Amino acid sequence: MKYAVAVFLALGIVSAQAHSFTEFNIEGGGTMNGHGTYANSIQAGGIVTGNVIGEAGSYSGFTRLPGGQAVVFNAADGAETHAIDINLNADQTGYYTGGDGRYHGFIRTLSGELTSFDPDGSMGTQAISINRHGDVAGQYSDESGLQRGFVRRTNGHIEAFDGNPDAQTFGTFVTGINNTKDVVGFWFDNASAMHGFWRGKNGLIVQIDAEGAGSGALQGTQPESINESGDIAGFYTDASGKRHGFVRSHDGTIETFDVPGAVNTIVAGINRYREVAGYYTDAQGVAHGFVRHAKGHIRTFDAPDSDQESGRGTFVSALNDAGTVTGETYDQKFGAHGFTGNP
Repeated sequence: MKYAVAVFLALGIVSAQAHSFTEFNIEGGGTMNGHGTYANSIQAGGIVTGNVIGEAGSYSGFTRLPGGQAVVFNAADGAETHAIDINLNADQTGYYTGGDGRYHGFIRTLSGELTSFDPDGSMGTQAISINRHGDVAGQYSDESGLQRGFVRRTNGHIEAFDGNPDAQTFGTFVTGINNTKDVVGFWFDNASAMHGFWRGKNGLIVQIDAEGAGSGALQGTQPESINESGDIAGFYTDASGKRHGFVRSHDGTIETFDVPGAVNTIVAGINRYREVAGYYTDAQGVAHGFVRHAKGHIRTFDAPDSDQESGRGTFVSALNDAGTVTGETYDQKFGAHGFTGNP
């Protein structure tokens, strides 16, 4: 299926001031070599969830309230825990390594009540996204090693699916579920190229391919987020290996864009107002954050104390409906620090 594609090149760019940002470090995090605080998601009230990596490389989840109070948790005693997403009710989802050495999905309430789950036949479960109702979407590895998508309803029923019946090599990966229970993600073909998909709550699947996406290994289209209206944001990799952003409206129209001065544009999320956030890398390999408003205006920013050397900078992972972004920066020792802000 083909879509009308409109390439949008932003005409202007505005830099944000660093004073609108808050940097934070979760207790127990390391201070170098990629260890520290990683903020993965932020809900409408400003509560953040993510991972804290200790000096020895141990992973724990955390919940941070807007006032700065934080709770560190593990889904099981001593279990490596990845907290990936948080919904309006502050329910979190993610995955952890069990005593069997396999990943298992979890849902955790703000009060600390935790539910573990796996689809039937799972050899490893990764819960990725949770909507306001508590429906969870993600992927799991089957006995052949292929990744398959799943949706877990609030009653505990789990439905497995493939982004395409011909999904091969790595299989199907899920990146988001919205409040109307639509799911987005991408699947790999036999050349290891990626194709996006939208899956309705009734099981209907529509393929998404941005014009200009490459067809070689690890090239193609990667939807990353879907809002309540069904608008989808993500990025695609072209035949030269460069990445570009896109927004797909609920009517199927795809608009592609690049942040001015970007070598690569990586989209992380979209909110209900069709604001899109992510990060881009410049010619020196430094990462900078950006927010693209619904009409196409782009604002770029650097979070406080982000090191401006290649492979470092500001990495945005999510934004909420208030326009607040979250993510992490790296310092000169490659220690990770979380941040929130309103660019």
